[in-house]
Amino acid sequence: MDEFDKNFIKNMSPLLITAVVMFFLMVAYETKAEEDKIMGYTHDGIPVLESELEINTFNFERVRSWDWNEETETLRLTFRQNKKIDITFFNRCWDMKYASALQFNSWARTRHIGKGDSIMPIGWTSRRGLYPCTIKKMVAVVPEEKDGEEN
Repeated sequence: MDEFDKNFIKNMSPLLITAVVMFFLMVAYETKAEEDKIMGYTHDGIPVLESELEINTFNFERVRSWDWNEETETLRLTFRQNKKIDITFFNRCWDMKYASALQFNSWARTRHIGKGDSIMPIGWTSRRGLYPCTIKKMVAVVPEEKDGEEN
């Protein structure tokens, strides 16, 4: 190795060290563990975590009713036997609060909706919303126990 190469490496070493440190920080940021929220408790007092309640797919023909929560921007679907699912989206659903109906769009063209599929809000004028809402996460809702106390 001649003198020119040694000087080049010596002068570029701070930049190379910075690049390596930034790479490790990027990997650490992408692989950090998300905190799992406690969604409720079993009758034995064992906490039920959100990751345990995640749902992969559901049949959209079995939806009985729906409700849009504007504060948390989640869509709550109600099925038979009062089973409920909360859906969060990748994007903001601008037209959902004005919707009178929902159109479920599966990329596989089936009756089952999963992550990555979209829900289109349909307004009271029977016009589809301009922006589809792409599903990010679907979580089953733990029913609240009726113990006579106010929460």
